[in-house]
Amino acid sequence: MTILSPRTLFTCIAVLFCFIAILTVINHRPAYASSADARQHGAAIFHTSGCERCHSITGVGGDRAPDLGSVGQRRGSNKIKVQILKGGHGMPPFEAVLKKDDVQDLVAFLTSCRTDTPPGCRQWIPAQPLQ
Repeated sequence: MTILSPRTLFTCIAVLFCFIAILTVINHRPAYASSADARQHGAAIFHTSGCERCHSITGVGGDRAPDLGSVGQRRGSNKIKVQILKGGHGMPPFEAVLKKDDVQDLVAFLTSCRTDTPPGCRQWIPAQPLQ
């Protein structure tokens, strides 16, 4: 039976750590894959459809529902979409209110919300709402 020296053991652990780090970087998914136009349109939908009456983003907006500044970090796009369409936990469903494309863009926007530090995803909200 061969006993590894502390130096050899340290080297093996360091190599294993580097291997795991490399695999993590290779398999890292981007925060969002949607286009900037979709995110900007989704932000406008958030602004004009009344979402910010209840929800805030990085402290700007309503206070009746959770701040969504980091929702894209906490929830996947499918869960965000289901929450918008079906509602729940005090939120009404918006399935009959929003168009399919608007929901997709709203999900793209909310998926880009990955920090509670301003401006975060608020950068996508235009100064003047889209008409």
